Amino acid sequence: MDRSPARRATARRSHAQRSEATQRHLIDSAINVVRSRSYHGATVFEVAKAAGVTPGALQHHFGSKAVLMMRVIHEILRASDADGVPWPSPDLPAEERARRLVKALWQRVYEPPRFLAAWSVYFGANTDAQVRDYIAEQRAGVAATLRERFAATFPELGGGAGAAALADLVLSALRGIGIARLLDDGSAQAAAHIAAQLRALADLIALRCRARDRIRIRRKKT
Repeated sequence: MDRSPARRATARRSHAQRSEATQRHLIDSAINVVRSRSYHGATVFEVAKAAGVTPGALQHHFGSKAVLMMRVIHEILRASDADGVPWPSPDLPAEERARRLVKALWQRVYEPPRFLAAWSVYFGANTDAQVRDYIAEQRAGVAATLRERFAATFPELGGGAGAAALADLVLSALRGIGIARLLDDGSAQAAAHIAAQLRALADLIALRCRARDRIRIRRKKT
């Protein structure tokens, strides 16, 4: 039998790759079960069944439902992080920047089905302190990064508390539009309503930028 270090290293890599692939499959299955059955319906048994493995196999990889759900949140936030958003150049006109950014955030973060799965976990984990605290910590980090990138995209806002508050307002509005889809019928009328809200949100950002520019000009004249 070949027990060379190279052979053992290859075997370990192969095992690690198989384990990683199984974990990703379990995470994807958990996301699908959360979307269809809610957080509380995504039991270890149901997720294992959806993934085609035994509950024991799932627990071997994650130990508990809480750990699995924390990995679910990690994967969803990683897939929706700020680095994946095509942030528009601050050299573009404010209206164009606002339109592009709202569209990019919506398509990257709030429109994909994984967003609703994440919120099913957020709502459902309210009584699970371990998962709830993990979610709060992860979302705080994401929000801080988004505020920073927002301020860099709209430098005329001057940064500071005002720019951060506007960024939070924009993100809250997008979040609300995303969650409201739970009540939509998926019709063309519902899609048109969402598009109109996104335009109004972009208009609000551009309006705030123009207002700040006017204030800056008046201060220079005085």
